[in-house]
Amino acid sequence: MQTYSAKTTKTLNEPLIEFNNATVTFGSLVALKDISFTIDKNDFIYIIGPNGAGKSTLVKLLAGLVKPTSGSVVRRDSRCGYLPQMLSQKLNFPITVNEVIYSGFPKQKLIIPKEVKKKINLWLKQMKIENLGKKMMSNLSGGQQQRVLLIRALITNPDLLILDEPTSALDPEFRDFFYDFISNIHNQGTTILFVTHDLHKPLADNVKILDIDQEIKFYGCLKDFHQRGETDV
Repeated sequence: MQTYSAKTTKTLNEPLIEFNNATVTFGSLVALKDISFTIDKNDFIYIIGPNGAGKSTLVKLLAGLVKPTSGSVVRRDSRCGYLPQMLSQKLNFPITVNEVIYSGFPKQKLIIPKEVKKKINLWLKQMKIENLGKKMMSNLSGGQQQRVLLIRALITNPDLLILDEPTSALDPEFRDFFYDFISNIHNQGTTILFVTHDLHKPLADNVKILDIDQEIKFYGCLKDFHQRGETDV
């Protein structure tokens, strides 16, 4: 039976998100098979697995961009910010940095309101790109574009932040800043899902590991993951 993603009101002690035997197929290709796990408020979860394992499909399920072919994904009353892979972005169309960030709001006007512009400018300054608001996205470097898209994901103060290999286009200096920034966001109560190939710098205490290869291979704490001998990502 096919059951689509649903959004319900969260009650006490219920998980923020619940996967129930979620399967995703594209024609004859099985991207994800019988995925079942829960995400609790303020979790920090690293999603790992080989290329082609279905990691990006999983985060698109979380973001509501893909529907399960069977099973269900229940997301309980939460705002979601999503930073996709840079390689999946086509940013050569004529749009400014400010316009990209403003598109992160669910309701938009033809002209960006003054109070929103102030908020955008504060975020640009925090991300050390305060002079780029009126620039075209196509004229920015990959790392600058990544910062803009991160602001877009955070501009509405989401409860859940999904990061799909977010450091791939960042220079080493800003990468360290980014890691500290995401750690602080998590400490303020945001639930983080972080697709990565690098587990050498855990960004939070008691992080969880979700290891997938179409199916779930492991889901649990980092210590238990390493005790299984799964140290290579």
